[in-house]
Amino acid sequence: MKRTWPVAAGLIALLVSGCATSTDYLEYRPSGSPQRVADTLLSSIRTCWFGESESAFADYAYEPELASHSNRPRILIVRANEPGGLPQLVVEASREKRRTSVKLFGPLLATPLGPRIQADIDRWTKSGSGGQTSGKSGCA
Repeated sequence: MKRTWPVAAGLIALLVSGCATSTDYLEYRPSGSPQRVADTLLSSIRTCWFGESESAFADYAYEPELASHSNRPRILIVRANEPGGLPQLVVEASREKRRTSVKLFGPLLATPLGPRIQADIDRWTKSGSGGQTSGKSGCA
């Protein structure tokens, strides 16, 4: 029995350390200031997710929080029938280690919309031109 404790303790430590390094958000590293990136993302989100011909996000609304004193402008996606409720998706831009970081988190990423959200944000953060990589608006 004494010999199994060190092995068991090692396995537990390995499992705990693996849990400690996981993240609960997605991160992108676009060029430009956090404010400019957030403005670009807001324009693309408004056009592509909440435009007239879009129905996938009909149950949601967006709430921009771009005037941030902490230099972390955010765009919140909330349930349309709960405008003051908990965000279903947060898109946050910030400056970290001399680079701009865009983080996505929230339960909407675990829905069928998750892959589209990830693909759109990936495309919009790489384009450097307001998401205008395919067609006029950059919408998929």
